[in-house]
Amino acid sequence: MGKNTLKVDEEFEEVSTHTVDGRQRVTLGDLVKDTRRVRVYKNARGELLLQPVLEIPAAEVWLFQNQEALTAVKKGLEDAAKGRVTRLNPDKL
Repeated sequence: MGKNTLKVDEEFEEVSTHTVDGRQRVTLGDLVKDTRRVRVYKNARGELLLQPVLEIPAAEVWLFQNQEALTAVKKGLEDAAKGRVTRLNPDKL
């Protein structure tokens, strides 16, 4: 397990109580709807925190490491959402 430490300064609300089965599993059902992976943190008191995570394909990581390119993509998506687009004829490129 990694040495990642998460400092939590937010309050948590109890949302349910579950039973751990004989194979040490807990089924969370709708609590993690639309979540495929979680990062699990455990503190000295044995409390667990599940943090939903998304993974980025290795071929796309460069975009998030290049602030200039990421800004340009975000601006392009914003322009497209607002209808600021121009049709180009590929034969004239």
